Amino acid sequence: MSIEALIIHIGYPLVLLFIAAEYSGLPLPGETAVLIAAATAGAGKGFNIWLVFFFASLGAIVGDLIGYFIGRRGGRVLFERFSGRLWFKKAHIRKTEDFFAHHGSIAVFFGRWISYLRLLTAIMAGISRMNYTKFLLSNILSGILWAGVVSYFGYKFGKHITIIEQAVEEIGFMILIIAIAVVGVYFLAAKLFFRRERP
Repeated sequence: MSIEALIIHIGYPLVLLFIAAEYSGLPLPGETAVLIAAATAGAGKGFNIWLVFFFASLGAIVGDLIGYFIGRRGGRVLFERFSGRLWFKKAHIRKTEDFFAHHGSIAVFFGRWISYLRLLTAIMAGISRMNYTKFLLSNILSGILWAGVVSYFGYKFGKHITIIEQAVEEIGFMILIIAIAVVGVYFLAAKLFFRRERP
């Protein structure tokens, strides 16, 4: 049985499961599940688009929370246990902590839009012990926005799911590049400013 047939047969619980599993670190087709359910709703074949949006949002938020606590409790211990072996060192943990301490909210928000990053972002945030309140806020905002965008495109253009998946991926990369550029310009300007301020 195909993924599309499974989603149509089982319904919202499978959409929720696929998304939550993907965001907690398992390589399952969560985004595809939303697009299929939304496209089916657009064709008037049993799904309600608002329920698709609700379960997509819930799955994205819950999945990231699971990933965060996996990283914070189990991943951290695993990383520390393997530190010093092969290429991995404790310095890598410190660098990750520093990155998420300064840019964690941006990483969590924009990491959701890139297929491979969404598998790891929440886990890495947990491993680095990112501030939970900041993580939760970015998680909720990005989860709702992501679910809204993907549900809308699936609902309106469901006949072209492959093209939509590619478009969402490209939009995600564009957003990520813009965010990196903005952060880079900000820190470069700040560095130049402080250099001038020194006596």
